[in-house]
This record gives sequence, structure tokens and C-alpha cells, in this order.
Amino acid sequence: MAIGLATVAPALAGLFYLALGLTALARPATLLAGFGLAAEGIDARNEVRAVYGGFPLAVAGLVVWSLSGTPHAVGILLALAVASLGMALGRLVSALVDRRIGRLPAWFIGVEVALALLLAAGAFVG
Repeated sequence: MAIGLATVAPALAGLFYLALGLTALARPATLLAGFGLAAEGIDARNEVRAVYGGFPLAVAGLVVWSLSGTPHAVGILLALAVASLGMALGRLVSALVDRRIGRLPAWFIGVEVALALLLAAGAFVG
């Protein structure tokens, strides 16, 4: 059985989200340091683990489910692609409001668009 773009593309996105989620759970303060934010208190670390840890792990789990042959695969992958684009859009709105953007947030716009394209490829190529 050949593995094609419809499998590899969303799997790559899922692996990224898995890595992000695991990193956030294990090292919440490190994850935010690149953005100039500190997760010093217990509540801050809890928030990072929930939003940057739990949510990406849920995304990775949904990618796995979509690759399992479920009839819901297209809907799952499209919803995740739109969510990834939503993050990029939020960063763009912030850049417009602030009239500038830092290097790391700009880089993540590209990452989030790339993730959306990988997820959408899984929906449309398959």
C-alpha cells in the first residue's frame, strides 16, 4: 500500500502539533520565553499547559482519527485547517493594530499557514 500526500501532509501537521503540545506540557515557561512572556506562577503555567499543551494534543489526536479511515476525515481536516488559519489571522490583526510584528510571530504566521495547507491537502487530495 502506497502512502501518498493525503496521508503524509496531515501526518506532518499532526506531528508538529504533537511536539508543540508535549513541549508546552513539559516546559511551559520555555515555550513562552521566545515571545517575551513569562509563565512564572502556577496559574500561568496551567494556562500554557491547557492552551499550548492540551489543545495541540487534541489537534494531533484528531489528525490521527482522520487518518484512520473515518468518514469524517474531510470535515476534521478542514476544521483543523481553518483553526490554523485563524491563528495566523489573529497574528495579522495584531500586526495591523500594533503597526509592526516581531520576528517570531511573523515566522509563526508562515508555520500556521503551512500547517493549514498540509491539513487541507489531506482533505482535498485524498
